[in-house]
Amino acid sequence: MRPSSFNLILLVFLAVAACRVEDPDRVTVDFWGIGREGEVVRELLPDFHAEHPNIRIRVQQIPWTAAHEKLLTAFVGDAMPDIAQLGNTWVPEFELLGGLENLEPWIARSNVVDRDDYFEGIWETNVLRDSTFGVPW
Repeated sequence: MRPSSFNLILLVFLAVAACRVEDPDRVTVDFWGIGREGEVVRELLPDFHAEHPNIRIRVQQIPWTAAHEKLLTAFVGDAMPDIAQLGNTWVPEFELLGGLENLEPWIARSNVVDRDDYFEGIWETNVLRDSTFGVPW
């Protein structure tokens, strides 16, 4: 399944509050995509940037074989990206370490994220102790 511009917009707006603001008129979002998805996100950026000129997305593509270790190293070094793609089996580990933000307050205010739009099983892979820590791709 190919991610759409809608998915990219969704991910960005969930992450914007935690982003670095280098210029008050422009927000920069660091996104780490794993495998082919990182390439596809790059393909979506020209249209996204045209629609949202005040938001810049910096994509770093990471191979699946190195992603887990790179994310752990970034966490330990306090160098995590604003938003990252995770394997859903990694969510409990990164939440236990304190490396993920509870998205419930963001989802509650969102007009684009509706958990009813997702298969229950895949949504639940991101929920721990009644808190949501990820949005399915």
